[in-house]
Amino acid sequence: MNKPQKIVTISLLILAIVGITYSFNKIQIEYYFKKKNSVFWSENAEITVEDFQGDINWNSKSTEWWFHELYLRSTNLKDAEVIALFNKKKSWIKDTTDFKEVMRVQKLKFDLYESYARKCNNEMNKIKYRDDKFYSDLEKILQKNFKELLITEDSIHNSGLSRDETIKYWSKKIKKRLNKNK
Repeated sequence: MNKPQKIVTISLLILAIVGITYSFNKIQIEYYFKKKNSVFWSENAEITVEDFQGDINWNSKSTEWWFHELYLRSTNLKDAEVIALFNKKKSWIKDTTDFKEVMRVQKLKFDLYESYARKCNNEMNKIKYRDDKFYSDLEKILQKNFKELLITEDSIHNSGLSRDETIKYWSKKIKKRLNKNK
């Protein structure tokens, strides 16, 4: 190999290493900020008044706004996982008088998001190690399940039941989903 070829080969190798390092670190940095500005779901995760750090929409008729999301964390196809979280920076509350009651519904929705995170992870685990699958296949799983989640969430809000009846009815269904998708 002559000197110009060696220089090109070494340059390409360095560029590839820098690109891979950048990609991996970008995911880790993104995850760090997600973790810093979010509450990740856990069995005993509690949302406090202080967790509502978003700018309040004073024009909204709502007294609170909580923002849950499904976060696809991945540096590659094989380590991909979906995490349910509560985003502090996008959530706000106007009146904390009825906070404990509001949190009962919020916990229900947080559990709903976790049930779908688990469902996504179960489906993704079936394809992660297949050579014929790509990152776009993970995104399709997430999108399909997120559409389902939004329909279920809408059903919760439009059930016509009182808050207590809604929580009682949906808690059983969601707990069943959580247990099914362990």
